[in-house]
Amino acid sequence: MSEHVRYRLGPDVPDEEELRDSRNRLIDGAYVDAAVEEAIEQVRGRGRPSLSKAGESPLLRVRLPRDLDAAVSDAARRAGASCSEWVRRVLDEAVHRAS
Repeated sequence: MSEHVRYRLGPDVPDEEELRDSRNRLIDGAYVDAAVEEAIEQVRGRGRPSLSKAGESPLLRVRLPRDLDAAVSDAARRAGASCSEWVRRVLDEAVHRAS
């Protein structure tokens, strides 16, 4: 039975020794570069999807009195939408009426 040896990168691993991952893939510069790119893509992919066609969606922060906030929440619930969806729809309708 072969013994599984775990390595930590550092001065104890000679340059000429091959390191492999748990799937027996060679760990070299290309492997590390690909792993870094994959990690960056995963981090960039987090969060809510953009509502804009390109780039991040602008964020509009509005302070409301408690009673208006409660009324918005109730209206959204009755419409079967999240507060964000409901507010976006109402704002869109108001903008198009004003045009």
